[in-house]
Order: sequence, then structure tokens, then C-alpha cells
Amino acid sequence: MNSSESSNGTTQDTDWQTQWLRLLAGPVPTGTFKNVHADFVVHEILGFAPEPIEKGQHHWLHIEKAGVNTAQVAKNIARFLDIPVRNISFSGMKDRFGITRQWFSVELPALAEPDWQECIQTSFADGQVTLLEHVRSHRKLRRGVHKANSFNIVLRDISDMKLAEERLALVAQSVANYFGEQRFGIDRQNLPQAIDMFAGKRIKNRDLRGILLSSARSWLFNQYLCARITQHGATLLPGDVFILTGSHSFFTAEEITPELEQRAAEGDVAVSGPLFGDGEILATGQSAEFERNVLANWPKLQDGLRKARLQQERRPLFIQPANFSWQQLDATSLELTFTLPTGSFATTVLAELGDFNSRERAQFEHKS
Repeated sequence: MNSSESSNGTTQDTDWQTQWLRLLAGPVPTGTFKNVHADFVVHEILGFAPEPIEKGQHHWLHIEKAGVNTAQVAKNIARFLDIPVRNISFSGMKDRFGITRQWFSVELPALAEPDWQECIQTSFADGQVTLLEHVRSHRKLRRGVHKANSFNIVLRDISDMKLAEERLALVAQSVANYFGEQRFGIDRQNLPQAIDMFAGKRIKNRDLRGILLSSARSWLFNQYLCARITQHGATLLPGDVFILTGSHSFFTAEEITPELEQRAAEGDVAVSGPLFGDGEILATGQSAEFERNVLANWPKLQDGLRKARLQQERRPLFIQPANFSWQQLDATSLELTFTLPTGSFATTVLAELGDFNSRERAQFEHKS
């Protein structure tokens, strides 16, 4: 059971200790990652170019950063320009520990033309943030609009290189598309905060409220995916909802036909799980019954998400990393290269591969 029971037998959303089941069974290697910033490199792939407009009020900044999270970059730029941080937009949050490249947009009056190099150099005097490109445009950068993220990750201290390479060959084919641990905060503290918010605690910070809603929704998805792997593996169920690869379009299949199984195997469509919200669930039949049974263990999260008026959406249960390759660097180290669609996590790929501990987390725990 994924939630504890009170004395009267009703379920309580309080157990946050779940360990997600891997899609790939069998022994796994151990190791470390994020030993230094250069061991974890992420490049945001927009999938489009910002349109240059000479008098545009939105300044797009392509930035490389190391040791700074996305929110801090936005705050420092806002402080330098003396503008509200809400005037600064980005598509996705990027890791603090690592070297990452991503776009920001800054909304300013039409005649404003800051010295952007001075802005970055002054805001980050130790040089951990670099301005790569500036484009003035007429549109702001919206959340979640980038197409993908590419990763170069170095794994070190690998306990069994042969086993690691055997699992890499399997990981290249498919991994469980869990939300990463970072979605739930340090020690998953976002989740009890979400319960408190749903119980009536006022959250004044709009961004924090959004984070807590996202954490609750992501938790339900991970619970569903874990239960699905436990009971059905990668088997398709009548009534499953399928997403057309490369789009937001989906359809519900009342019957699983050989043709549909072939399309799923070839990656033309992806079987999905719930991003819970208000309204009727999108699955039907056996799939819908399974979904209801799993999510019934988390009534407070369901009720809170309904009241927040989030809509029912879907997310692929399994993904295949694109451009997946690896090379051995020495007897206990290797480098992975792959690309994931927006919303998928490199840490879940590593979790499918084995037990790899982040030196970043170890350093944080030591300081605390």
C-alpha cells in the first residue's frame, strides 16, 4: 500500500517513502555522478529561433551557467535592471550543479537597451554565468515551449563496467518516464506542504503554489507508473490512452490490436498515464479501473488537484532516449550522451541504469 491507514480504515496521504520500481529487472551497478560541474552538461533545445524585431520589448538571452540555478539567474538580472522578477521568463528549470545552456526573455520598455554584457558580468562577478547571444523580439518566452534537452553526463566509480554496458544497451531502448526526485523537493518535502495547502494553508507565493501543485500531480503519476510496472510490466491494457509521438494529440483504444502493438513498438504512439486533474479520467475499461484503484490511495491529493481546477492530461509511461551513445573513459568511468523531450528527467535514465549517487546531494547533506 502506498498510503498509511488511520484507525478507522480510511486512507491518509502521508507515506512519502515509495521507491520507484525499475522497468528493467536484474542486478545493477553502482557509481557516482555530478562529481564536478563538467560531469553534467545540459543544453536546452528550443526547436525554433526567436524572431529578431528591432523595436521588440522582449530581450532573449542565451545563457551558459555553472553552479547557479535558473531562478537565481532571473533574480540577479531583475535586481540589476531594477524590474520585477516576473518580467523575466524561461522555458524550463535547469540544474544548479552542472554546466547548462538555456534561454531567458526579459520584458522592458520599447526604448530600453541595457548593456547585457555588463548586466551579466556585474550580476555574476565570479564568472559562473556567460551571455552567449542576445536577440530582441516581440514575443516572450513561455514555460515549457522548448522541444528537448541534450545531456552529456560522466558517471564515475562504476562498480561493474560490464554490467553497466549490458544495462546501457537495454536503457537505450526504453526507460520508465518517472518524474525525477528534484520535482518533489529535498527529502520530498514538497508533498506534505502540498497536503497542508490543500487543507487550507494559504500559500502567498504564486511560484511556490505552482511548484506544490506540480509535485502533487507528479507524485500521482509516479505512483501509477510504479504500480503499472509492478502488475503489468509494459503490457498494453484495453482502454489505454495513447499519445501520438511528437504531438499533444491522443486517443483512447478500447481494444489492443496487433497493429496498435506494432505502432507502440515502433514509437509511432506512446501509452500514457494520468496527469490528474478535474473532470472524468480519459482512460476507459480495464485501464480506467486500474487507474482508479491506484489513485484511490491518495484521496487528499486528488481532491486538492480537482479544487485547483487542473485539467486531466496525459504523459508517456515509457520513453526512448534519442541519440543515445556512451564511451568508456577509464576502468571505472564512462560518458553518456542522449536527448530527452521536454519534461523528462536525465536522473530517471540514470536510475534505470543503476544506483548512482549524486556528489551534489552528498555535499548538501554534509553542509546541513
